[in-house]
Amino acid sequence: MRMGQITTSDSGPGAVSRVTGELSRRPAASGGLARPAAVYDTVTEGLTGWRFLRTGRWIAYIAAAVVFAIVCGGLALWQYDRGRGASADNRLYASNFAEPAVPLPTALPTRSSYSPDQVWRAVRMRGRWDAGHQYYLRNSVRSGETGFDVVTAFRLLSGETFLIDRGWIASSSDTTKPASRPVPPTGTVDVVARLRPSQPPRGEGGVTGHQIESIDLAELAPVVGGRVYTRAWGVIVSPRSSAQGLARIQATPPAEGVGYHYSYMIQWILFALIGFLLLGRGALREYRRLNADDPDEQRREAERVRRRARKPFTDEEIEDESLDGYIPLTRWTGGAAVAPTAGPDQAKPALTGTPIPFDSVSQEGASSLDEERVAGDPSLHGRVLVLGSDAAPSAAPPHTADADGPAGPGEDEARPTS
Repeated sequence: MRMGQITTSDSGPGAVSRVTGELSRRPAASGGLARPAAVYDTVTEGLTGWRFLRTGRWIAYIAAAVVFAIVCGGLALWQYDRGRGASADNRLYASNFAEPAVPLPTALPTRSSYSPDQVWRAVRMRGRWDAGHQYYLRNSVRSGETGFDVVTAFRLLSGETFLIDRGWIASSSDTTKPASRPVPPTGTVDVVARLRPSQPPRGEGGVTGHQIESIDLAELAPVVGGRVYTRAWGVIVSPRSSAQGLARIQATPPAEGVGYHYSYMIQWILFALIGFLLLGRGALREYRRLNADDPDEQRREAERVRRRARKPFTDEEIEDESLDGYIPLTRWTGGAAVAPTAGPDQAKPALTGTPIPFDSVSQEGASSLDEERVAGDPSLHGRVLVLGSDAAPSAAPPHTADADGPAGPGEDEARPTS
């Protein structure tokens, strides 16, 4: 066997047989190269060109890719709508923050009046604080610290009651109680607040020790008593309650996140494209497999192999060569990679840019066989023989010197001394 070549046959521990269809490797019966076994695809075997795309299997693949793309497209549109909704909310918040305060009866003609586009709209009212109906909203976080929002009933001069969040206060050391219980001012005062909708129930609900889990006006109205506004409550703007240790709730328009909705939309679109890309790649590989005997496809494959072989070795290939002792033949052949199996006494080949297959016979074994060949064939005596090669031996240059003439190279060592 010449170094740098692989002899193909139908048998032998190091044989590689190429058949039409897919190849799958199985362990060799003995050392050497693994012997591939043919695996026939009864659905597409024998089809040429792109006719395999009309089989039931590939129609199902295409349908699955289309359904996946439709699902991804729907999710992308959903994220797009959410992004547009967040942008519209931010514009509404900024607009309502810029509007001047209007009388509460003007904004809310009845106690059950409220429209979502009125969120954060400023309203003004006159009345007095009802310190006996002050509640503490649990688990309110400000700047990473958990505390309580202080919600106090405000009795209007007209007789209605409007609940107002006066500010935030930190919790005590045991985190279940507020650090203090600020008492609201007495007497008649003018208040400006921004409207907020009633919150849904949270947890077990109810009022426990003047503590609540959400500002659920339907739940608080019977507890407060009187004619309570049941659709909206307010966040105080003025007068400020900082002197009582209450932190302001919302001084600037809130901003909902918009960018991440559009990033999710792009991701779903990419997922749909990746699905079609994988489908196309699989179809191309199947086309090349089924048309491996087509001369045009063989020329294209040869060109691909040449381009791949001209590329410089990658870091991964150099690392694989240093660890495994070989580089897969797919770099040069484009076929299925077959890993050579080295015997315990075989040295690993160096990285020379040419695939060097291992023979099932070690180098030492090959040398001994060549020596036996020379010893057994008298016609080879005195001729140059390249060990490990099938090349025809070449004749040695004739020696014309007489017996008493000068000896040729190395003859002094062979001639016995007197």
